[in-house]
Amino acid sequence: MPQISLAAEAAANEPANLVVEMLENIGVSTNVAYVLVSLHEGGGLSSKELQSVCGLRQPEISLAMKELLNSEMVRCDVQSAGGRGRPSHKYSLNGELFTVIKPYIDDAESRLNQLTNDLQRLDEVTRRLTRAATS
Repeated sequence: MPQISLAAEAAANEPANLVVEMLENIGVSTNVAYVLVSLHEGGGLSSKELQSVCGLRQPEISLAMKELLNSEMVRCDVQSAGGRGRPSHKYSLNGELFTVIKPYIDDAESRLNQLTNDLQRLDEVTRRLTRAATS
């Protein structure tokens, strides 16, 4: 698994990698998690810079960016080269990290609530079945 390498010291990487791990645990894809945390740590980054920081390939960055742009978690600023060729793009978070990842948190909480309800119902049903079988 790639490690975010924005900070000079390994100790500074720990919180960023911990956030990536927690995002993965609530269902965010690894690549999206790396891009989100990298943009939080590094500000406006190009696709090439994201590849380097995240340790991902260009197609992986593109897929993650497509998801993030579609959900309006990230914005794309076109940087005109002033000459020939394609303009470059800089990507940045569309707000503070917590605000941007809130939809993922809300979704995880909703799934957790549903799972809790299902477990309670399962417990009730199995108790009734056990009582009925012993009667």
